[in-house]
Amino acid sequence: MFRFVFSFGLLFMFSVQCCFGQELTPAWSAYVDLDSSLLPFWKADTIYQEAVQPIKNNDGVPEGKLLFKAQRILSVKDTYLKKVYRKGKDWKYRDGKIILTKRSAIPCFTAEELLFEGKKEGTSLRAKKEGYYVLFSEAGLLQSRQLAVTYVKEKGSNWSGPLPVFDEKLLPATVDRLKSGQPLKIVFYGNSIETGANSSITLNQPPFLPTWPEMIVYNLKRHYTRAIAYKNVSKGGMSAKWGMENTAALVNPGNPDLVIIGFGMNDGTAKVTPDIFIEQIKGIMRTVKQANPSCEFIVIATMLANADAVHSGIQKEYRQPVLNLKTEGVAVADMTSIHEELLRHKAYQDMTGNNINHPNDYLARWYAQVISALLIP
Repeated sequence: MFRFVFSFGLLFMFSVQCCFGQELTPAWSAYVDLDSSLLPFWKADTIYQEAVQPIKNNDGVPEGKLLFKAQRILSVKDTYLKKVYRKGKDWKYRDGKIILTKRSAIPCFTAEELLFEGKKEGTSLRAKKEGYYVLFSEAGLLQSRQLAVTYVKEKGSNWSGPLPVFDEKLLPATVDRLKSGQPLKIVFYGNSIETGANSSITLNQPPFLPTWPEMIVYNLKRHYTRAIAYKNVSKGGMSAKWGMENTAALVNPGNPDLVIIGFGMNDGTAKVTPDIFIEQIKGIMRTVKQANPSCEFIVIATMLANADAVHSGIQKEYRQPVLNLKTEGVAVADMTSIHEELLRHKAYQDMTGNNINHPNDYLARWYAQVISALLIP
């Protein structure tokens, strides 16, 4: 059964659910403007709270890259949006980079802390390089050293990567429901990325940003109608095979109008062949359609794993088969290409919550913005 809810996850160490129709004072409102957080990065002139991880390489100074060149830096804060770092004292800006000063109070990582020899119990996972390990933490270690930078883009500094395109013909029934104010039932179905793992709300730490599925529901509600119900039946560590085997039990009972499918990360680590993977995704959709022929889908081509970790397998090889699914009733969110473009300009550590395969709040906002753009013109 669907409920019209906005779930705040682990904020109080248990699930808190509030009706959509009620006025709320959510935890994130004390820290962030969610409307600004959902303004597409590729359209915005002002970039709010872009995550930057300063890294010290060899004898160099710690520095981190911005996605765009900045005309003016408005603020540099810690990831919790509590502490403000001062220009000149803690940081300076040059050539698209935030550079730490010698007397800076800003924490950073050294390159040797991110990739190293010898296992560190509880904070490392095996690297691709023989005998090496990659820093790993699910407890907020990465976030504790990331910055949130707000700045005005330099004129001419624009996003050059792929863009999501609103196409009413791909999801006609869903868009019609949204525009007419009819009730819409959404199911999110995937792995830990889809659960919102390592988002600040799930870590119970500021700024308590909602998970990206929750941000999508919020965005649709403010653009269209409050009559949107959702369920997130995703489960960490799962693959498309698990998804196919459990569709009837987990997805179909809700009789959804739209299913947002996000597998591929764990499949790519296990090197499931693209043809098997895509047949399993098709199997999920077939099972849903058997119970509800009018249901539509958004299929996500996954973000990438840390290239230094053994978890980086063949995730990229799923992109084209997923794109080939695009047809009436099936739209595609190409996070693979978008993440690839981001990695041309920024470090993996700018965008990860665990340094292996989960997004932080910043990359989660990309997920929310990209998928929202498929549904909002």
